[in-house]
Amino acid sequence: HMCETTETIMPQMTNDELQEFLSTGRHIMKPGTLAPDGWPNVVPVWYNYDGETFMVAGRGKAAWVANIKNDSRVFVCIDTSDAPYARVLIKATAEIDDPAWMPTSPDRAIRYLGQEAGQRYYEEKRHVPRTLITITPQEITTWAGGGWHHRYEV
Repeated sequence: HMCETTETIMPQMTNDELQEFLSTGRHIMKPGTLAPDGWPNVVPVWYNYDGETFMVAGRGKAAWVANIKNDSRVFVCIDTSDAPYARVLIKATAEIDDPAWMPTSPDRAIRYLGQEAGQRYYEEKRHVPRTLITITPQEITTWAGGGWHHRYEV
C-alpha cells in the first residue's frame, strides 16, 4: 500500500515522508463521497491519523456523512497549497462509528487553530454531538512535488 521512492521524474514520498506528512502539520483532508444521484461531493475536514486509519468528525446532518451511510466508498485528497505541491491520494472505505460522538480533548482543534483559538473552539463546540467516521485506505498514491510521471510525457 505505502509508496517507496523510485527513480521516476515524478517523485513519490518514502514511507517515512508519508507518515510524517499525514501525522504532522495542518493539512486539510478533502474526502470525496458519492451522492445517491451519482454526483461527487467533496468537503474540507480536519482529521487525525494513527498510522493506519483516519478519524474524521462530521456533523450528523451533513450531506457527505449521509453519502457515506449510503455508499462507503470515498476518495481522499490531502495536499499542500504551496510549492512543491505535495499530495496524497487515497482510495478508501469509510465507516460510521458512532452517530453521537463528543470530543474529549482539544488536541485536534489546537492542531488546526493554534493553542488559544483551538482551546476556545473546543470549549464552544465540545457539547455539539458529531458523527465519528473511520477512513481505511485501500490504495495510497503519493507525489512529493515537482516533475511529471513518465506516462504523461508525449
